[in-house]
Amino acid sequence: MTAASPSAPLSPTQLRQILFGLMLGIFLSALDQTIVAVALPEIALQLPGSELLAWVVSAYMLAMTIATPFFGKLGDLFGRRRLLLISTSLFVFASVLCALAQDMGQLVGARALQGIGAGGMIATIQALIGDLIAPAERGRYQAWFSGMFALASLIGPPLGGLLSQQLSWRWVFWINLPVGLLAIWLSQRRLAGLAEKRRKARLDYLGGVLLLIGLGSLLLLITRLGQERQWLSLENAIGLGVALLGLLLFVLQERRASEPVIPMELFRIGPVRAGWGLLFFANFQAVALAVLFPLHAHAQGGAGTGASQLMAIAIGAPLGAFIGGRLSSQLGRYKPLILSGNLLLPVALVALAFLPPSLEMLSLPLLACCGVALGLQFPTSMVAVQSAAPLSHLGVVTAACGMFRGLGGALGVTLLSSLLWHLLPSVDPEHISASLGQVDSEQLRMAFRDLLLLDAAIAAIPLLIALFMADNRLRHHLPASPTAE
Repeated sequence: MTAASPSAPLSPTQLRQILFGLMLGIFLSALDQTIVAVALPEIALQLPGSELLAWVVSAYMLAMTIATPFFGKLGDLFGRRRLLLISTSLFVFASVLCALAQDMGQLVGARALQGIGAGGMIATIQALIGDLIAPAERGRYQAWFSGMFALASLIGPPLGGLLSQQLSWRWVFWINLPVGLLAIWLSQRRLAGLAEKRRKARLDYLGGVLLLIGLGSLLLLITRLGQERQWLSLENAIGLGVALLGLLLFVLQERRASEPVIPMELFRIGPVRAGWGLLFFANFQAVALAVLFPLHAHAQGGAGTGASQLMAIAIGAPLGAFIGGRLSSQLGRYKPLILSGNLLLPVALVALAFLPPSLEMLSLPLLACCGVALGLQFPTSMVAVQSAAPLSHLGVVTAACGMFRGLGGALGVTLLSSLLWHLLPSVDPEHISASLGQVDSEQLRMAFRDLLLLDAAIAAIPLLIALFMADNRLRHHLPASPTAE
């Protein structure tokens, strides 16, 4: 049973009007992942408690990843339109709290609240696409939403720098107020004519608490490991133990719960399981490359080069998403596009690893190929998951896509950063900028070559998943849903 569906088929114009408001919500949640980073130096100068500065970014990402499965489940039970209103309103309210923060602790707390709202927006909006659009057409529309993430990554850093330098860092958050209110008005106005589907059920509160403990502990551990050279410590062992115990108890609870937060039978559906894995590894690569290449450029004294390399990835990703979405709609299949992306990525990474310094300019088209490879996977993997899942679990299965993407991104940065510290023993992770600049250029080049080759080996894992993935045909119509209660 879906949470929102049209009482009559929507015209293309009506669908575009609805999707415009939803795309604005996705853009807003993605923008706050990038716009704040540039303003961090100004924030550190003006607010007491600079030791918490890293958590201004981490709190948002952690809260967003943890919140998505909960909002997905609630949307399945109580309707997505009201959940979208609640999550967007929470995001806007938290943005105001961020702008008014008087110390770093207040800002971190408000950013966590903002992340919860962002997680709810992403989970609810992407599930609504599944409600409104037939499986064969979803790839085309999911590509536009993937483009919103890429657009936010392009606009966020320069916009954050402009606002913090010309006005104040607080305007990085104040700007969310008019945009968020516009998103609320557009989405609620356009969705008002849709029938809301709900079903009565008893929430699995214990499962929710166990997922919060297990997933939260795991994400905190991954974040901490990315900032340390030595992983073997009592604190990390305790964190891993709490995470594993919490997740184990969560699985046991979900097997006996009448209305589980994440139904375990979803893991037995091949395309759902494969799609989650593919999204995990795609975001693993996307976030890791976006962090490591600017570090490489900075170490070589080329901040402009790092910006160009990021732009190449950010331009390639929506291009790949558009191609993948369009072709999946025409073919009525998703596997050829997913397989193409997973073949292209390791080839581009190996080519980057062996690229001689005299041909450095070729790094931009190769990184654009990496972006295209990742773009081919994001909308098509989402379509694979949504088309295979039961309608009654569309929200939670879609939200789990966001959860696995978040886990992949966090682990990607941590693992590849840790590998880099081991390849460059003289680098101090706590003083990256200063210590990277002192590394011999040839040593640095060889370390990044080895790192890219290791990353290409990791990229073989999703290639295997794609090879053995079922190649189901996509329906060109929405299935009939029961009458709303």
